[in-house]
Amino acid sequence: MGVKVARRFLQDKYGYVWTRDKGDGEYAGKLDQIKVDKDEGYEVLYFIQELMNKHGLKKASDVKRVEDALHSPSLSSVVIRVELEKKIEAMLGL
Repeated sequence: MGVKVARRFLQDKYGYVWTRDKGDGEYAGKLDQIKVDKDEGYEVLYFIQELMNKHGLKKASDVKRVEDALHSPSLSSVVIRVELEKKIEAMLGL
């Protein structure tokens, strides 16, 4: 069984919203599978949790490492889930 990342493990400095953005319409479910909206807390939690489970990460410090990488300036314009995953894996040596 994999880890379950709880909201309390995310850092306050990123100011997440916990509801859908106004731009998320009826296609949000499908788009959420392709893109990561980095200001929506539930999407960030899911992304981090999936990456941690893929690589067997289990510590709260791992959550912060992945979260910081997700929000790094070099990835500010990257929103495609698969691309984010590859770049974060490279950044963190996973």
